Amino acid sequence: MILNSLNQVRSIVISTVVGTEQAIIFLGQIFVVDKIYNSLNEAIAGCRKDLDLGMAVLIAPDANQFRVWVSIPNELILQAA
Repeated sequence: MILNSLNQVRSIVISTVVGTEQAIIFLGQIFVVDKIYNSLNEAIAGCRKDLDLGMAVLIAPDANQFRVWVSIPNELILQAA
């Protein structure tokens, strides 16, 4: 899904098995940043594999770039702040 802005989400900080990360909640799912691209077309192409695997993916603009956020399973979240 492509978002117009991150105003539609709630920002949180979570602790995962890899450390503390900025995350967002959208439609009840928690997402973390996977990659950053310079264009929307690059972001769409870059997340195609994740989409093909059935992962939930969000693309959101950030300044002059596009961030790809991927949903993470609750089992990887140790604590949400």
